[in-house]
Amino acid sequence: MKLLSPASANTKTRKSAEKAKEYRIVSLMLAPAATANGKSVCSHSTSACERLCVGGDGIGLAQVFQKIGQSRRYKVNWMHADRAAFMKQLETELETEQRLADREGTTLVARLNCFSDLNWFSLIRRFPSMIAYDYTKNLARITSPDKPENYWLTGSWTENKANQRDCIELLRKGENIAIAFADLSGHFVGNRALNQRIPKTWTLDGTSFHVLDGDDTDLRMLDRRAKRGQNGFVVALRLKSGSSEQRRESIESGFCQILE
Repeated sequence: MKLLSPASANTKTRKSAEKAKEYRIVSLMLAPAATANGKSVCSHSTSACERLCVGGDGIGLAQVFQKIGQSRRYKVNWMHADRAAFMKQLETELETEQRLADREGTTLVARLNCFSDLNWFSLIRRFPSMIAYDYTKNLARITSPDKPENYWLTGSWTENKANQRDCIELLRKGENIAIAFADLSGHFVGNRALNQRIPKTWTLDGTSFHVLDGDDTDLRMLDRRAKRGQNGFVVALRLKSGSSEQRRESIESGFCQILE
């Protein structure tokens, strides 16, 4: 089984590839949290993000095509059953993608945690010409001295109060944090999600932060970054929901910020 997916396999990476043709984008899509036989790939997941993850079976094309979810779960099960073989396959595929990128004159970009939250530091370090980027709820990774220089990490906001405090602290230290926003002015379910408004600034714990449109591209390494001594940016992601019930649960859980 092939582990890496091309940009065309995911709505956001496909949109990004169409805008930024200088990049060859690949991603690793694993079944999120503990949805593959209870074997979690998201150490810092919360109850809300587990139920509402865009990589789950209840949203996107996975709602329609069961094979998508089956493939993601198979990869997780393989990784846990024979990690050495899994890693060898993944490294081989990245080597192939790097050669193809070199041949076509593009830069290889990899998102290895498309729906997971694993530590890929060692693997990424073996590909210094590649750019890697991910979101993470394991916020300590963002400022870790072991993080490879070619790895761009954006923190992820949850309904957990401790996570929120840590996110605000990182924002004040100049790091970027992704936050989901729900616009209550309409019924934004499915494809209508991208019609939601996002703010230009957002105040958290008394501090106002500038907001970037995180849906404009998935390539987080292209986001504006704070200059020394300045606050980081809130990366706004419009709330994605596969149903009205899922949207309501997202809002009531505190998982997202609300625009009245």
